[in-house]
Amino acid sequence: MRRLMTTTLLCSLLAATVLSAGAQQEFRKFWEFRYTSGLPGGGWGVTPDGIPGFKGAMQLNVPVAYTPHRGLIVGYSSASYDSSFAIDTQGPKVNGTGYLALGLGKSGRGLFLCEMPTSKDWEPVQSIQQQVMPEGPRQPAVAVGLQDIFGNRDEVRGKPHTSESPYVVATKQVGEAERPIFLTLGYGSGRFDTSFFGGVSWRAHDYLTIMAEHDGFNPNAAISLDLSEILDDHTILYAGMVDMDRAVIGLSYVYSDLAL
Repeated sequence: MRRLMTTTLLCSLLAATVLSAGAQQEFRKFWEFRYTSGLPGGGWGVTPDGIPGFKGAMQLNVPVAYTPHRGLIVGYSSASYDSSFAIDTQGPKVNGTGYLALGLGKSGRGLFLCEMPTSKDWEPVQSIQQQVMPEGPRQPAVAVGLQDIFGNRDEVRGKPHTSESPYVVATKQVGEAERPIFLTLGYGSGRFDTSFFGGVSWRAHDYLTIMAEHDGFNPNAAISLDLSEILDDHTILYAGMVDMDRAVIGLSYVYSDLAL
């Protein structure tokens, strides 16, 4: 089973590389959202029970259907316009993004709220996700969401596009309980390019998760590391390539004991 999981992930990454070579589109159309999403699973995990942390489904900039019903999530990512890693909030080749989010509600029916500043001037994006169906033995978890509820990025960018981005997403756990694979598939407009998006994440080790995804425009790949033994519990470092040629690195902290 482990060999099958490894082969699946390697094939996904290879396919992503091939697709990227022939599917490049104008990156800056939705650059604010395509490094780090600020949505459930974006650089931090969510379990099928809706507990945020390192465990569970995790992606880079596409959401997972598992929706936190508790917890506080804060984080920062720094993204480069090329393949080199850079840490800053602004500049000709770098973009810094933060996020502050809460999980509310009940397990299997979580409600997620997020404030995502997209520059040093705190140009805001507000997002929401509601889980409408818990995961069952055969059925996936299902959630609906809306990124940039008020279309704030339209105002900042002079309305070159519609930034309000509704979506529906489903996630299912497969494989071994200790090393699960999480499969995600969704459909959305706006920053999802009015198309299907999806991803796969594999908890390859107690402290390592490997991810591959397609965000509606192009493929991405990333890894995340659990820094709980070095820093505080549920401190997560992640790094990846968007469009397979633009670097992003980020740090998330999850306080999962907060119940509201």
